[in-house]
Amino acid sequence: TCAKSPRQVINVLNCEGAEIDIILAEVDLPVSKCFKMLKYIGRNKELRHIPIIMMSNRDEVSVVVKCLRLGAAEYLVKPLRMNELLNLWTHVWRRRRM
Repeated sequence: TCAKSPRQVINVLNCEGAEIDIILAEVDLPVSKCFKMLKYIGRNKELRHIPIIMMSNRDEVSVVVKCLRLGAAEYLVKPLRMNELLNLWTHVWRRRRM
């Protein structure tokens, strides 16, 4: 499922949350909307088990730390390397087998 904004992510999660294995989210401007999305997911008992991978071409330490503190499982800086994508796929595959 593809969503183009943090608000759309929340809408999709409210409808399909039980079927979502992982969230890949772009840290976009304004960053505060991404933080709100992370807070919403973290507060929701039915959604907070879903790993959230934040991606951006920005590597500002303050943004990375805040995303991780708000519940992101990982923060990847673009361009992504093939081994990073392989690790994500492996993580999803292992979770499905549990």
